[in-house]
Amino acid sequence: MSAPVGLWIQSLLLRKKYNTELESLRAQVEASKTDIRGDELENVKNGMSILMEQVVEPLKKEINAIRKELARLRRAVEKANRCPFADHADACPVLYELRRAEDVEGHAREPTGA
Repeated sequence: MSAPVGLWIQSLLLRKKYNTELESLRAQVEASKTDIRGDELENVKNGMSILMEQVVEPLKKEINAIRKELARLRRAVEKANRCPFADHADACPVLYELRRAEDVEGHAREPTGA
């Protein structure tokens, strides 16, 4: 009778040992999941940083340069109407294109060459 009781106690002790080991492994898995989530967030943060540096910032610079050029163009076009050579105003290609663009305003903003 002592042999079955001894085996039963031994199996209980082994089961407790395995349960403890199983809980330890589950805790390690959860810690790994947490680390992975942290790594994923860090990767997203790094990706956004790269996007900002390599895409957004150059686009901002380009847009600002385009704005400056557009302002220069506007000033030049405004001066065309006050051209001191009034006798050539009808033949001036700049004024002709501006007047034509005003006449077909809806089409003036469409890309040409399409």
